[in-house]
Amino acid sequence: MTGTRFPCSQKELLRLARGNATQKEFAVRLKVDKSCLSRYEAGKLGAPVRVIDDCLQIVAERFAQSTGPQLAQALEHAKLMVKLLEQ
Repeated sequence: MTGTRFPCSQKELLRLARGNATQKEFAVRLKVDKSCLSRYEAGKLGAPVRVIDDCLQIVAERFAQSTGPQLAQALEHAKLMVKLLEQ
């Protein structure tokens, strides 16, 4: 994930977490309906906190596999995202 811009919206977070998986595959992983995932990714429907948490975990795990100071920056950004979503 080196060089990846940190997600600044629900849409970006979901797409980053989904990676190369299809929407159908990712919906199964998140235990949501594919049509809901599509609406979450389009920004037409707010994703439940559980889905956001799962996506943050997926992204954090990917960053943890990379090396360098990016991990600390990614974790700080994830914390900021959670604070913003809780408001």
